[in-house]
Amino acid sequence: MPGSASAHGHERTRHRRRTVRHHAVAPVAPEPGFGVPEGTIAAHALTSSDNTLRLVEWDGQTTTLQTGSHAAKPAWMAVLVTGTQLAQACAGGWVHTLDDSPTCGIPGGVSDLALTWDRSRLAKAPGWQDFWDVARHPGRRGLHFGARTTLEIALLADGVAPQDIYPTLSTQAGVDRAFRKLDLLRPYIVWWTTAADAARIMEQSSALMLSAPSTEVTSVSSRVQGGAASSLFVAGTQNVLRTPLFWAIPANVSADNARRTLAQLRMHAPHLEDMPGPVPLGNTPTFLTVSDTFWSQHGEALEQQFEARFAPPTP
Repeated sequence: MPGSASAHGHERTRHRRRTVRHHAVAPVAPEPGFGVPEGTIAAHALTSSDNTLRLVEWDGQTTTLQTGSHAAKPAWMAVLVTGTQLAQACAGGWVHTLDDSPTCGIPGGVSDLALTWDRSRLAKAPGWQDFWDVARHPGRRGLHFGARTTLEIALLADGVAPQDIYPTLSTQAGVDRAFRKLDLLRPYIVWWTTAADAARIMEQSSALMLSAPSTEVTSVSSRVQGGAASSLFVAGTQNVLRTPLFWAIPANVSADNARRTLAQLRMHAPHLEDMPGPVPLGNTPTFLTVSDTFWSQHGEALEQQFEARFAPPTP
């Protein structure tokens, strides 16, 4: 039956040529999240009554805030910033004003910078004066590359009482004193810029002691137990430098979304609590609150001096 065979052959050919076209579905871009300091997510340091809040970490750099607030697509619905950053962002129009008032942020918790040490190499909790004592405690020291907090630490190490830090820094003699103290430690310093940099110093055991955000200490400690680092760092509780944080809504968030975000922030009050772990009995934490007022007035000049003094030479 040649004709029949030929017909079936043509039918098979038609089936082979029949194709099914699937229309590609473009992936849906995630909505902008709520920007929190690096280390916050792993440390579970943000408390909120809304457990669906989508958190994204940012590096805390003012240049990042400025760039992110002017991007075509918002990176954050709201972002945690320092009071100094808030004042600069508000004056520059980088963020929304709130309720037709001059204020541009609402309180969002605190960020703590603690003296942190490798307890596999140092059994007893050190103080900032020990931080400078490389004869008794040899090893590298990690410090934030910037005047803010680093000058305060230098004066604490030089014996200035916490309540006298900003009166001292308000004088040229006090600024010179802080810079001289840093010069003494310069050969031993490993500088870090972002919280992630501080985490790498801990993970790689690149320093015996360092100033570090408490959230990163908690985050690194949780990874250490899984074998990601060869030593375990612990944060001290004395003379911790505490920075108040504020939620701000970037200017590139639409007005409608800004209103909804503000209502969400006020209803759920997401709050960064940066002191890691339980504090041992009888060891009451002490804090030096970083003065946004001081740094708003003197920050630009002091950061320029710091950069000129400690920036590596250009090749």
